Amino acid sequence: MRRFRAVLLAVGLAAVATAHIGSPDVLFDGAAGAYPVRVVVRPPNVVPGLAEVVVRTTATDVQRIVIQPVFWRTGVAGAPRGDEMSRVAGQSGTFTGQLWLMARGSSSVYVTVHGGRGEGQVIVPVNSFATGRLDLSPGLTAMLVVLGLLLVAGLVTIVRAAVGESLVPPGATLEPAKRRRANVIAVAAVPVLAVILFGGAKWWNAVDADYRRSLFRAPAVDPSLDADGRTLRLAIHDTSQFRAIFSPVAPDHGKMMHLFLVRSPSMDAFAHLHPVQLDSLVFQTNVPDLPAGDYRLFGDIMLENGTSLTVSNVVRFGQASHSAPSDSDDAWTASVAAVPARANAVAPMGHGYRLAWTGGDGALPSNTPLDLRFIVVDSAGNPARLEPYLGMAAHAVVLRDDGSVFIHLHPMGTVATTAQQIYKARDRGDTTTGGRLRPDVFSDSSMTSMSFNGALTFPYEFPKSGRYRIWVQAKPTHEVLTGAFDVEVR
Repeated sequence: MRRFRAVLLAVGLAAVATAHIGSPDVLFDGAAGAYPVRVVVRPPNVVPGLAEVVVRTTATDVQRIVIQPVFWRTGVAGAPRGDEMSRVAGQSGTFTGQLWLMARGSSSVYVTVHGGRGEGQVIVPVNSFATGRLDLSPGLTAMLVVLGLLLVAGLVTIVRAAVGESLVPPGATLEPAKRRRANVIAVAAVPVLAVILFGGAKWWNAVDADYRRSLFRAPAVDPSLDADGRTLRLAIHDTSQFRAIFSPVAPDHGKMMHLFLVRSPSMDAFAHLHPVQLDSLVFQTNVPDLPAGDYRLFGDIMLENGTSLTVSNVVRFGQASHSAPSDSDDAWTASVAAVPARANAVAPMGHGYRLAWTGGDGALPSNTPLDLRFIVVDSAGNPARLEPYLGMAAHAVVLRDDGSVFIHLHPMGTVATTAQQIYKARDRGDTTTGGRLRPDVFSDSSMTSMSFNGALTFPYEFPKSGRYRIWVQAKPTHEVLTGAFDVEVR
């Protein structure tokens, strides 16, 4: 029975898996030159398709904002001209626009702000994959069926008139024999039209089947444990008809993979690990001291073309193995005391530090850009000075209780700084003769200025209602500490 539940969980995860599972929208919070901006990109679920872009800024001297779609293979030199965004009436500092994403793979939106302090630009990477089909509404389907029947009836009428009334001189009457002949030919035209319609339907179904084969499916990961359960091996492979992993894996924050383990269904044990890369798509990590049970695993990888992917599966651990960490930045907790997110709620982190929720009371809205706000405080209740953890002030993980939504967040949003580096490097021509990025492109994993004063803000947009758990990892001491909150989303 336990194995059956694990199989069902794996099937469920595979059915919903995408890059950043269940969270297609992209949020960036930072600066375009001298101008603070919040960028929200809602990619289409069909490609080619229109992406919606919203930019908000608190700067009062912004004159106009231009957005430009850039495909990874062509770079900015081969991209179309940018489009000027429109101001949203009644909302100061808010601009909106749409862009065509024409090819599947890694794309980005270049946001260029023009204002009184000159020009500033920021790159917002976006995964551009076909993930769904546009269905007809019942009303539109009924209308098209009626129009189709009228069209067929009209064609039959035209055929009958062509072999009947059209051959009679003006003012003459159609003879009974010719009338019968016209009726017979009209009746015979019905199966001919039916064959044509059947052929058209068959062609359309073939096109639809070809499109279905082109839909993005997240790569799969096959986990396996060694005989003593101390080492976890992860083998990644494509599941789509086309290759999603057609570019080498690149380090993100200096790591080849970010692996998250969450015990299921209790979600009371949590780990953030960094497996070593044994082969192009094979990774390995030591199993930390986690309690036995079934674990959901989520692995984030970045490709050299700027595509970010999340692979997922389930794995069962036995008793704690007491293995040494594979990476000095590995962090885990065997028991997370999650606290309901409400005003003045505080979650323990360990060593006297606590994580305070500053998001207020009540359920959070879905499909709305939000700021998830926290403060790390010490035992005296004062904001704690944080040390950088993998180049960031903190990391957060958001997981819906059924596993259908997972995302790894940073204070700058859902984008990966490595993907921004990749686009900048390609625009500079900083590639090898074979098109590979030079190794020194990834030498700097800390690229964004942020506050380390204990106050943390993570921009995010919950994709659907439900119950979520949020883990926040920060480094107020020389050790990474974790606090967790449960939130309700309406």
